[in-house]
Amino acid sequence: MRVLNRIPNQSDIRAQAPSSMFLPLLALLAMSALPHKAWSADGIGRYFQQMSAEQSVTRQVTLKELGITAPLIFTGADSQRELFLPVPAGVPVMNAALQFNASYLRADGGRTSMALSVDGYPVVARKLAEEQGDLSQGVALAGQARNDGFIRFGIQWSSVMSEAICADQRAPGNALRVEPSSRFTYSYDRSAIKSIATAWSALPPNPVLLVSGKNLSVEAYDTAWRMGLTLKRAGKKPRWMAVPAVGDTVDLSAISVPPELRGIPSFASLMRGEAQYKIKNDAEIAALFILGNQGPFRADLMVADAALNTILRNAMHALGEEIQASSADAGAVYQNWLKTDVAILDQVNAADQVRLTSFVGSPVIAVSAKGGTKAAAMFDTLWRPIAASRDLTVETAEALRAKASTVLLSQFGTINGTMEVAEKSERSVTFEIGELVGSGRLPSQVVFDVSAAPGTNGEAPVVSIFLNDYLLGANVMTVDGQPHRIAVDIPYYTLAARNTIRIAFIRQTSKQHCHDVTVPFPVSIFPGSHLKLKQVTVGNNFVGIAARYAKESTLILKDEWLKNSLAMLPMTVRLADAAGLSSIHTQFQVLKQGEALKPTTPFLALDVPLEGKASTEQHNGMLVLNGAEKTPILQLKGLDRIGVAEVTEINGQSGIRYYTVGKSMPVIGSSFRLAHGNLAVLTDAGPVLQIDKNDPTDSRFAKEDNPQSLWQRHMEWWLAAIAVIIFILISARVAQVRRNKRKALEAQQGL
Repeated sequence: MRVLNRIPNQSDIRAQAPSSMFLPLLALLAMSALPHKAWSADGIGRYFQQMSAEQSVTRQVTLKELGITAPLIFTGADSQRELFLPVPAGVPVMNAALQFNASYLRADGGRTSMALSVDGYPVVARKLAEEQGDLSQGVALAGQARNDGFIRFGIQWSSVMSEAICADQRAPGNALRVEPSSRFTYSYDRSAIKSIATAWSALPPNPVLLVSGKNLSVEAYDTAWRMGLTLKRAGKKPRWMAVPAVGDTVDLSAISVPPELRGIPSFASLMRGEAQYKIKNDAEIAALFILGNQGPFRADLMVADAALNTILRNAMHALGEEIQASSADAGAVYQNWLKTDVAILDQVNAADQVRLTSFVGSPVIAVSAKGGTKAAAMFDTLWRPIAASRDLTVETAEALRAKASTVLLSQFGTINGTMEVAEKSERSVTFEIGELVGSGRLPSQVVFDVSAAPGTNGEAPVVSIFLNDYLLGANVMTVDGQPHRIAVDIPYYTLAARNTIRIAFIRQTSKQHCHDVTVPFPVSIFPGSHLKLKQVTVGNNFVGIAARYAKESTLILKDEWLKNSLAMLPMTVRLADAAGLSSIHTQFQVLKQGEALKPTTPFLALDVPLEGKASTEQHNGMLVLNGAEKTPILQLKGLDRIGVAEVTEINGQSGIRYYTVGKSMPVIGSSFRLAHGNLAVLTDAGPVLQIDKNDPTDSRFAKEDNPQSLWQRHMEWWLAAIAVIIFILISARVAQVRRNKRKALEAQQGL
């Protein structure tokens, strides 16, 4: 395993690329003897031949893109963590390396060290003696195939203050800081991507989904938002890109044109130094895509329809005419390159088709515009591994739904299995209320089947169960190595449209001898762990609407959104995810100008005007919020970039209506949840207000969500009632005794 001084950034490589391509002086002198047009045309042909021969695809991922947005801090006598770096599943990688950016502080002294490991094998160890320092370095990683699609990168920090037995080892001034800018780089052979399932595992954290243009058909928009939502719930951050049209302005500030292509008119035009460039013809569109990572356009997935094929075919053929004009030989090489590296041009888009194709030398997943619903179901966690082919027609694909009142947690992700716990370990899964069983069923209890081995001194781990960061319950485990069931109730107020269940195991070691070394011991989560569902009367709030989505739902938006798809698709996916819509079971409806909103199922309506008066309205940047008495509780003028999501009832159907206040909608950069309440106000930062219009102070929580039992809640009334009953029984008994005595006395007197 090699340790590198520094791994260059891709932008550095691009900056150095032109100078590295200069030929030796002798070659330049020889070529200068030829006519310029001859050798430049010959260079064009060689460039496309090299593109055909070049099989490697390079990826670069930062820890920030993997979700680690803040620095990782390691403190204490022994602190460690494993990072999972994504690679294509079952495919060998080349030139894999991690630029590890870290620094340390050592104010308290002691014996301090850092160790790095790959897949459990140590590769770097550093003894630290200074009070502070830089630990940034490049670490080369082994390139063997990983069937699970991850390289495990381990970081271990050790800070021992004293060798004396029972000495205080705390050292708050000793710490390791790992930066989110740490960069993982690798390449893989594109010919090794032989199936749709493998191509899915090879997607970067921020995959680009290409559509035919800013103005989409209903089918293309439907497929684009479903695939975006599927990617988002698979842990990706999708981006949408449209094929530019003649007259569009594109950003060329980071463009780099290879020297061999600079003699072609379209590529030469892109080099004029204009940061904002207006496209003049179809050939320039093709040139932008051919630049790949050196240009502004690329694709990892695409919504394949007739419009996309036509636009790309016209663009590539227009560029071919320019190349043909420079050299017939170069033109022939270019045409051969189109057949192999832009294979999508000659492929027919059949309904319900998903295929792995090549686009400008990179593997791309093409989803038919008329098959978005079935494709979303196929890319669900359950069916995805079966897509072991390059070309599939999805006749039927459904997300499985259990009809019983229980749902296994493993249905939502990997949570079962065994883990070694030295101090703390945890696992989690995420689920949408709308993906559960039937309308009106909500989770009422979470059940875990777990087992644990005792520590050296018999100490037991503590298991804690969380839902959306609420601690539902905790318990000291029975450490006999046998399965035990732990069940905790789920209060209604902890639920949201999208929910995360987390289970944490903590071992607090109690050492009989201070020099004992901390040793991890196993705990297991068994496949029987599940959610219990309960039929409840759901309210008209965000969680209640999400529960209604489980049976059927409709996403409704106005046709103007289709004309500005690049701006509207991200907002569509964010709101659908926050509300808990399913990418599989949701219908899609587009309303034309003047068409009334008349939903027939629970709905999510986006910027669709209402005929009647709503409880929240906007007029020229004015926001009016009405309370339970239908009187305004808030009126504001002059607002912009504000959105409102509220629960409403239209045509006898309950749903969520979103609309924009002001001229522009907010640009929300991160995920969010619509949790409690029935009204949310959104800004660029996400929800800034979520309330119940009928109970703005949420005072009902103090009564409805009291965790005490009915007996505990009304203890004084129960005691009073019991006292009254006892008094009545005693009084009756006293009266009975008196009556019996009176009868006995009367009987004696009668004798």
